[in-house]
Amino acid sequence: MTQSTQQPTAAPRQLSDAELDLVSGGMKWDRNHKSNDVIDARGGQVKTWFGTFTLDVNGKISSFTPA
Repeated sequence: MTQSTQQPTAAPRQLSDAELDLVSGGMKWDRNHKSNDVIDARGGQVKTWFGTFTLDVNGKISSFTPA
């Protein structure tokens, strides 16, 4: 195992909303945003004749897409 011998020059800080808007690439997370293009891979999906049920990490239905 190796360790860095350099000391940080400044304490880490949270970026402001304006600074976050300037960032290109990466991922921004918004708790209230829901996208139909994203599947919660932690839970899974069940496909039936009626449609597709998406399950969350606890096994509860988080969304339904009709067939």
